[in-house]
Amino acid sequence: MSTFNRSKSYLQTIAILLLLVTVTALAVVYSSFNTRQLFIQLQTLQTQAASQQITQGRLLLESSAWSSLSSVENAARNQLSMREPSGQQLVVATIDTRAAH
Repeated sequence: MSTFNRSKSYLQTIAILLLLVTVTALAVVYSSFNTRQLFIQLQTLQTQAASQQITQGRLLLESSAWSSLSSVENAARNQLSMREPSGQQLVVATIDTRAAH
């Protein structure tokens, strides 16, 4: 093989290797960029999830406060003007279990 053909073959090999190295470098850059974008998205979603958990906890506390007996009684007295019935206003209903069968 002549020296000219051998150097041409070496140049082609070097050009192919250079092209492969360039493609690989671009793939690494793209992969790094994509990873950073996904990490930013993950952090955003984690922040939103934490915020939602805080809101849920606050709403659960508020719900338990509103459903407490004293809260319901205060709302009935103040907003609806309700009062406890007197002893004469109470009616006790009984069921005769012998007659039901």
